[in-house]
Amino acid sequence: MTAAEPKRLLPAGTAARWPLTALDTGALPGAMPPGLRAGTLRLGVLSNANSGHNRRKLGRLEALARRYPHVVHLSTGHGDDVREALAEFARHGIDVLAINGGDGTIARVLGEILERQPFPARLHIALLPGGTANMTSDRLGVRGSLPRAARRLFEWTGGTGRDACPVLNRPILRVRFADGRDNAYGMFLGAGAVIQGTEYAHRTVHARGLRDNAGLTVAVARTLWGLRRGDPRFSRAVRLSVTADGREFLSARPVGVLMVSCLERLFLGIKPFWGPGEGPLCSTVIGPSPRRLFRSLPWLLAGRPTVAMTETGGYRSCRAYRLGLHLDGTLNIDGELHAVDSTNGGVTVDAGGTFNFLRL
Repeated sequence: MTAAEPKRLLPAGTAARWPLTALDTGALPGAMPPGLRAGTLRLGVLSNANSGHNRRKLGRLEALARRYPHVVHLSTGHGDDVREALAEFARHGIDVLAINGGDGTIARVLGEILERQPFPARLHIALLPGGTANMTSDRLGVRGSLPRAARRLFEWTGGTGRDACPVLNRPILRVRFADGRDNAYGMFLGAGAVIQGTEYAHRTVHARGLRDNAGLTVAVARTLWGLRRGDPRFSRAVRLSVTADGREFLSARPVGVLMVSCLERLFLGIKPFWGPGEGPLCSTVIGPSPRRLFRSLPWLLAGRPTVAMTETGGYRSCRAYRLGLHLDGTLNIDGELHAVDSTNGGVTVDAGGTFNFLRL
């Protein structure tokens, strides 16, 4: 197989399955990102064949990759395929790893790199928007639609039009379960109405063809409206206890929404975090009946608390290096759902590692 030839880890025509159990500052400017050599860069592209946009556009991406001798493209399905693909990229000695998939795909691949360490050194990462939900690539990835972003990345790594490329150094959340199951990784963790919003998105929004920011916006708006009206489909509270760096932050209270992220800004640039403290983990808890939710919404999404957004009003936010969560219910980690039980010891969330993302 030459470097330009795509290799499939799935038989042709097979439908892949993908069971994942699992402020933009700090940019490093420069014509050549630190740690990358001049000239042509060997690029490995890992595509999730089941991700939203890839179901329709993967063939075009494969045809494009064949035109660039420095590009190795692998199409994967389930978790074991990811491990095999990363090992093959390591054998090719790639300089940059591109992940073509949604939020769950990105989380799975980055987690696999941290857990297995298949490469002798940490690679630069390029994210392509191939998924149904592309919040992570929207904030950290290559700009543009999937074909346009791929072409720009292929030409840039090939040395054509090698202009300045900011590098964003960002951590990734690591979620450790006290019951001993495998660690999960991601950029966003949610509970409460986030779960109902995710179910609504899968059931209604994505089924109508709305993806990316448009789909996320519709799902979030419907969830907020459900909270405002007390709709039981969106306002099922969960009892939650939280510790932040070993200190009690919340003690066995019903909450409507929990959000944790190492991205200070989420899709469309919203920033629903404002609390004190240090550390890479931003977290916000909103009660089941928050005071003046709709009136406070513009400031909530901008991370600028109003006089109504207090602890007694049902709003709390903080930063930390480590969070302990105890609840009975479900966690959403980059779109993948994980059932948790407080009697088994809860979960611990911290930064599992950092990556350099090429922001082309």
